[in-house]
Amino acid sequence: RVGNHIEFPNYEPEELLSIAKVMCRDLEYEMSVDAEPIFFEYIKKRMTMPYFSNARTVRNAVDRARMRAAIRLFSKAFDQSSDGMVSKTELM
Repeated sequence: RVGNHIEFPNYEPEELLSIAKVMCRDLEYEMSVDAEPIFFEYIKKRMTMPYFSNARTVRNAVDRARMRAAIRLFSKAFDQSSDGMVSKTELM
């Protein structure tokens, strides 16, 4: 066990939004301008809730968004009215 504890201050919501945008870029995604204020409000709300964990909370949100986008694309491609193709634009 470690006997010392180091206190790290929480990031500000603006910093967490920047972290999220970097995470998206590193994963070769792009956060749209329309998504930024929505994500910002989400982070502000999450900061008031239990188990908020700074950048880990942001990473978890980005991971969930990626998974939901993949599910949407998969569902669309397998829709009976679809040709089964996914465009490059839809992947971004």
